Amino acid sequence: MPARVVLNQTLSVCHECLKVVEADIVSIDNVVHLAKMCPEHGASELQVWPDAGHYKWMKSFSFPFVLPKTLTAPEKGCPRDCGPCIRHLRKPTLVEIEVTRRCNLRCPVCFMSAEKANDDLSLPVIENMFHHIREQAGTTPGIQITGGEPTVREDLVKIIALGRQEGFEGIEVNTNGLVIARDLDFLLRLKDAGLTGIYLQFDGLTSGVYSRVRGADLLASKMKAIENCRKAGLQVVLAMTLINGTNLDQVGDVLRFALRNVHVVAGLALQPAFTSGRFEVGAPRRLSMGDVIFTLAEQCPELLVPHDFYPLGCSHPICSCGTYLVQKPEGFVPVTREISPDEYRAAFDSNSPQGSVLGDILLQRTGEIPTGLSLVIMNYMDAATMDMERLRECSMVVAVPDGRVLPFCSYHLTSCSGERIHRSEAAAVVPVGATR
Repeated sequence: MPARVVLNQTLSVCHECLKVVEADIVSIDNVVHLAKMCPEHGASELQVWPDAGHYKWMKSFSFPFVLPKTLTAPEKGCPRDCGPCIRHLRKPTLVEIEVTRRCNLRCPVCFMSAEKANDDLSLPVIENMFHHIREQAGTTPGIQITGGEPTVREDLVKIIALGRQEGFEGIEVNTNGLVIARDLDFLLRLKDAGLTGIYLQFDGLTSGVYSRVRGADLLASKMKAIENCRKAGLQVVLAMTLINGTNLDQVGDVLRFALRNVHVVAGLALQPAFTSGRFEVGAPRRLSMGDVIFTLAEQCPELLVPHDFYPLGCSHPICSCGTYLVQKPEGFVPVTREISPDEYRAAFDSNSPQGSVLGDILLQRTGEIPTGLSLVIMNYMDAATMDMERLRECSMVVAVPDGRVLPFCSYHLTSCSGERIHRSEAAAVVPVGATR
C-alpha cells in the first residue's frame, strides 16, 4: 500500500458544480495530491506537487498579512463573496483591467475565451476603475492592461494616460505582440503616454508550438515585437504558458534566450496551464508550479536548483515563487543563494509588486538593481485545484466596473460545463485554458 499522510485540510470546489467541498492535501509516496469529495459528483484526486519535502519547505515561508483597505461582508462564503470580503488576508499588488474581449487571434488556448464581439469598456468607466483601484490599494500596485487583446483598441494610448494621471507608476500591456511587431510608432506613442513595460505572450522558440497553442505560426512576430521594444526602450516580460507535452521541453531554452537578451527582456513569467475558458490542446497531465521548478532545474543545471526559488511573499507560498538571476563575470547567479530565508523574510516589502520583490530587496541593500532577469512562476488555480486557504491570500486581482477587485483565480473560476461564478456575462465555452 502506498504511504499516505494528510498534510493539511482545506476547502475546495467540485469541478462539476462548483459547490464548496472539504478537501485534504495529502502526501502519497512523497507526491502531493489534493483529494476531495462532492456528495453529488463523487471523489477526485489530483497531483499538485511532485515532492512533499519541497512542498513543505515552500510552505514554511511566512510573511505578515497586510489587509485590503476595502472589505465586504460575507454572505454566501468563499469563493462567491470575493470583492474582497472580510476573510481576505492580503492587499492587491498587481491589478488587471480588462479593456476588451476582442482579439486579433483565436488561440486554441485562451482563458479569456476572447472573441470578436465589441463590448469594450468606455473611457469614463475605465477612468472610474482606476480611481477605485487607487482608493482601495493606493498607487503602488502594478497595473496590467489586458483583454482579449488590448492593442485592438485605437484609444489604448488614452487608457495608458488615464492610469498615469491617476498616479500609477507601473503600467504594462498584456499582449500577443502582433500590433507592436508591425507598428513601432504605436509602441512609441504608448510609451510617451506612460507605458512602462510589455507583458508578451511567448510560448516557445519553434513555429510548431505557436501553430498548436495559438493556431498560427507567430514566432517571427514575437521576435519582431521584442526588437521593437528594444528600439523603443521598453522592457519586456516574456509570459510562457506551459502545457505538458507541448512546450515544457522548451522552458530551459526560453530561459537561456531571455538571459541572452537581458537588456530588453527584464523578466520571464512561467504559467502552467489551468482550466478556464477555451482549451483545445490535449495534455497528458496538468502541471503545477512544483513541476516547473524541478523541470527548470533539470533543463538548466548550470543555472538553477529547486531551492533557488523562494515564494514571492505577496501571496500564499504555494501560489507564486521566483528568483532573480544576477549577471556576474562568471555568468548568471540566483540572488537567492546570497539571501537566506530568514534574511528574505526580514527584508520583504509588502508594497513590492509581484515580480519586483527580490529586485526591491537588492535596491534596499545596494542602492541599485544589478543587470539581471526576474524569473517568476505562477501557480494559478482552477476548479480542480482550488484551495480556499490559498485564495484568501491572493494579491493578483482583476478590477471590475462596479468598483470591486476580485482574486484572479476566483474571477476565472469555471466549472467543466462552462459555468462561471463572477463572469456570468461570459458565454459557456469548452473548458480549460491557460493564457490570453
